[in-house]
Amino acid sequence: MTVNANVIGGDPQGKTALPGELLICGSGASEGIPALFCTCAICRQARLNGGRDIRSRTAYQLGDDIRIDFGPDIYYQREKFQLHFEKLRHLFITHPHKDHFYPVQLSYHIHGEEGPAMLADFPLTLHGTAEVMAQLDRALNGKLAQRIDRMRLVLDELDPVRCVRTLDNGMKFTAVGANHDCAGALNYIVEMPDGFTFFIGTDSGPFTEETWRILAEFRFDLMILDGTGGLLNIENSGHHTGREVLAAAERLRREGIAGPHTRIVTNHFAHCGGMLHADLEKFYAPHGIEPGYDGMRLPLHR
Repeated sequence: MTVNANVIGGDPQGKTALPGELLICGSGASEGIPALFCTCAICRQARLNGGRDIRSRTAYQLGDDIRIDFGPDIYYQREKFQLHFEKLRHLFITHPHKDHFYPVQLSYHIHGEEGPAMLADFPLTLHGTAEVMAQLDRALNGKLAQRIDRMRLVLDELDPVRCVRTLDNGMKFTAVGANHDCAGALNYIVEMPDGFTFFIGTDSGPFTEETWRILAEFRFDLMILDGTGGLLNIENSGHHTGREVLAAAERLRREGIAGPHTRIVTNHFAHCGGMLHADLEKFYAPHGIEPGYDGMRLPLHR
C-alpha cells in the first residue's frame, strides 16, 4: 500500500494518540559508545562509568504511536524503555544510513515468507524518501511489492527538499533537507496541535541557507541539534562539531528562531569526538545547551 496524501490516518480503532513527551531512545552516532571494537580512552572510560556515558544509536519515540528512526539497537531500546511497538502507527526515517534505518527488522511484521500479518488490524505507515524505500526493498530481496500488503505497511514517500504531513491527531511534520553525506537526508519540524513546536536536527552539519530560510518561518520551543564531532576540528563533515553547535545556537537566538525559553539539546555523539557526558555538560552549560543521553525525556508542552 502506498500513500501520498497530505493527511495521514491512524488505526481503525481510533486516532493516533498525542504524545506528552519526546523520549531520546539513543544518543550515539553510528558506532555507539563504547564502540564495538574500540579501546580508545573515551570508550574505556564509558565502560567503567556506565550510566549516561553508554550511548546506543540515535532514535526518538513519541508516545506509543510515533517513532523517528529505526536502527540496529531497536530491540534493545524496546526492552530498556518498555516500549510497545505493536502500537506503533507512524515511523519517520531521517535517512537510509544503517544506524538510523535497519529495515530487515520490519520483516517481522509478518510470520515468515508466506505467513500472516502479525498486526492485521494496525497498519504501520513508513515515512521516508525514495532512498529509504529502496533500502527497504533491498532488505526484502526485491520483494517489497509482493509482501507489503501482508506486512501491513503503508509507504509514504517524502520529498527531500520540503514536505508536509499532517497526522489524524493534528500533529504536523515538515521534512526539510539535512546537510549530511547521504542522498535524501531529512530533518523534521514538528508542530503539536496546541502550538508547541520542536525540531529534530540530528545527522546534519551546518544548515544550508535554504534550510535557514525555512527555520525562520517558525518559533521553536525545543530544538535538537547534531553534536557528533565534539572536540574535533573539522568542517563540512555532514555533522556538527561542538564549535559548530555553538555557532548554530547563537544564530538561532539572534534571528529569533529560538527564544529565551527555547530548550536547545544536542545529541548524536561519536566516541571520536573525545567527550564523556560530564565533558559535554561542562562545555555546553555556559551556553544554555543540554547534552542528550539515552533515556532523556523532554516534555512537549510549555
